[in-house]
Amino acid sequence: MKPLQIESARTLADAGAINHVRVVASADGLYVEINKTFTVANRTKQTRYFAKADTCFSWLREMGISRIHEVDLSQWGVEDEPAIPGLAGVLAFWRFSVSAAIGSEWMRLAKKVESLSKKGRHAEAIILASQALQLAEEELKPDHPDIAVLLNSLAIEHYALKQFDQAQPLYKRALAIAEKTHSPDDPLVGTCLNNLAEACDALGLSDQTEPMYLRALAICEKDPDPDKSAMAIILTNLASLYAKQGSLEQAEQLCQRALEIWNDMSGLLLPKPPDSASTLEVLASVYRQTGRDEKAAALEERAAPIRARKK
Repeated sequence: MKPLQIESARTLADAGAINHVRVVASADGLYVEINKTFTVANRTKQTRYFAKADTCFSWLREMGISRIHEVDLSQWGVEDEPAIPGLAGVLAFWRFSVSAAIGSEWMRLAKKVESLSKKGRHAEAIILASQALQLAEEELKPDHPDIAVLLNSLAIEHYALKQFDQAQPLYKRALAIAEKTHSPDDPLVGTCLNNLAEACDALGLSDQTEPMYLRALAICEKDPDPDKSAMAIILTNLASLYAKQGSLEQAEQLCQRALEIWNDMSGLLLPKPPDSASTLEVLASVYRQTGRDEKAAALEERAAPIRARKK
């Protein structure tokens, strides 16, 4: 670690937003502890681990943290903590209905949420997503399709911060609206089903998720022009569930289907989609459980650089 990098972290812009930020080395990497609930970055007093100091300091700056009060960077680990744990990933659905007013304030905020989410600035996105939802609820009917989209986007941000108990009821509300206002085979219904299932999995309610994943997959399969990445994500999520339940043959078949989709999307010249790392990792776990360690290791080696790019 170069001293210059430490000093630059200590001399971030003027303090005032927070009481105390502590960055220390531990066996798990760089541990960031933030003490004080402040509006933009840290409503839940979350902690994070980072493998690299540069990544850590960039994140602190993006979160609006103006000064680090204590730094101990004598050593760090090898991997950053994933932003979203476990499965292939929740599905975004940023498209709004044609009835949405072009100049509406909630629409403007929703676009900012999308931008912040892509940058990993989920705590900030939650604030704007909540404001967008509140304004839309004042302007639109309670069961308007755009309310479902906004609920889904807010839930995604909570999920990204591992606030699963807050994400789940939002996904439930979004699904209820989607099922009321759209056909049973509409992509928005499938999106909400997959995301609700992931939140339930994260809360230890995996016994409820298989029917949701199967319905979401069936919706994709019926679509004449399906979102291929969404289908691969759902296949991977269902495979992960089956692997945990011991249905290894089913899990392997689903992973192979997902990998075929990822391969078709990437081709010879394009990089592998980031979410394909999850498919490789789930299939590797199946191989481990069935004694095919060499094949598992090969898949894990393929997944590692893809996972690194995703971060």
